[in-house]
Amino acid sequence: MSRLFIYDENMTDERAKITVAKMAAISDIVAPEKEYIQHSAQGAVTIMAGCVIAVGENAVFKTAETVLTKANLDQGSDFVHGSDYYIYICDPGTDAQDELYLISLNSSWPDGDAWDDTNTRKIGGFHYGRVRNTDDYGRAVNASGSVRGSGWESNTRVDILPNSVWTTKHRPKCDPSGMVYLGNALWGDIYLSSDDGANGLQSVYGGTPITGTEGLNWYIAGERARRVGKRLPDYMEFTVAADGSPQGLDASNANGHTATTNKARTAVGKIANAISALNICDLVGNVWKWLNELLHDPTAASAAWYDVFGGGYGQAYMYSSTGLHALFGGGDWHYGVHCGSRTVNCNYYPWNVGTNIGVWCVCDSL
Repeated sequence: MSRLFIYDENMTDERAKITVAKMAAISDIVAPEKEYIQHSAQGAVTIMAGCVIAVGENAVFKTAETVLTKANLDQGSDFVHGSDYYIYICDPGTDAQDELYLISLNSSWPDGDAWDDTNTRKIGGFHYGRVRNTDDYGRAVNASGSVRGSGWESNTRVDILPNSVWTTKHRPKCDPSGMVYLGNALWGDIYLSSDDGANGLQSVYGGTPITGTEGLNWYIAGERARRVGKRLPDYMEFTVAADGSPQGLDASNANGHTATTNKARTAVGKIANAISALNICDLVGNVWKWLNELLHDPTAASAAWYDVFGGGYGQAYMYSSTGLHALFGGGDWHYGVHCGSRTVNCNYYPWNVGTNIGVWCVCDSL
C-alpha cells in the first residue's frame, strides 16, 4: 500500500498530483444540505447551489441554483402520471461546457447514445402523481384554504409529489422509487403493496393490491416486506400517514373504494380523493392493511399450547386458539363509513389469510 498524497510543492511525484480522477475516487457528493434537491413550484424542482459533485473520472462540478422542469426530460414533452423519475448530472465532455441536468424514467442513466455510467451520475429523483393540497402545517384544506372546509375532500392536483423528492443523502434505506418522506426519518410507500414478481413487494401506480388471495397473512407480509428492505408500520405510523384521507362513503367510491355494493379490490391510485395529506393513496378503503402490532385476548381461565401455525413453525401458548390478534387498519372495499384514517380492526389472528387484507410498507431513512 502506497501513500496517495505527499508534500511536493512542484508536484513532480505522481503521488502528489491532485487529478480529477483522484478527486472523483475519494469524494462523495458534498452538499450544503442533505435535501439538495427540493420541490420548488408546480412541476418543478430546484438543485441547490454550492454542491460539489464528481461525474466519472473526468469532471467535478460545483452547482449553481438550477430549476428543473419537464423541459429537462431526456424523452417526451411532459411527465406521466404514476411514474418515478430520476435526476442525472451529466458531463457534456468538453472543458468549456458546464454540467447538464436530465430527468429520465430510466434508473441506470439517461436515454440517448451519448450517455452511460462514465459520464452521468444519478443524484436524486421524484414521483409524479396525485397530491393533496395542504396548508403550511400539512393539514388538508379546501380551495379557499380552510382546514377541512367545504369541499376539501376533492382538493387535489396532479404534480411532482413534494415529499417524494429524494437525493443520495436524503432517501430511505431501500429503493426510493414509489415512496414519500413522512418525517422523523421515516418513508412510506405511495401505493398499497402489490406483487413484484420476485416474492417481494412493490409500490406502483395501478397495481393490484396483494392480499390473502395470493396467500398473504401477517407473517408473510413481513417476510415479503423484508426482502425489499421495508417493514410493516405500527398503528401510530399508519394513522399519521393516513391523516387527510377522507372517510369512506356507503353509497359512493368518490372518497375511496368503500361503497357497500363493491365486491372486490381495485387497482391502486385511481381515485382522485383517496389521497392522504402526505400524498399516499388508498390507505382508506380498497383493502385492509396489516399493522406491526399484536394484542392478546384472554378468553379462557387458563392458557394452553395451540398448534395454529401449520407444520414446522412451532406453537402458540395462549388462552384460546385465536387469542393472539394482529391489528390491521383503514378498512376495505365495502365497509363504507366505517373506513377512515384511524379505522382499526382488532379481530383477526396473524395467521389468518384474508382475501380483503393487504399491506402497506414503510422504511427508515438511510
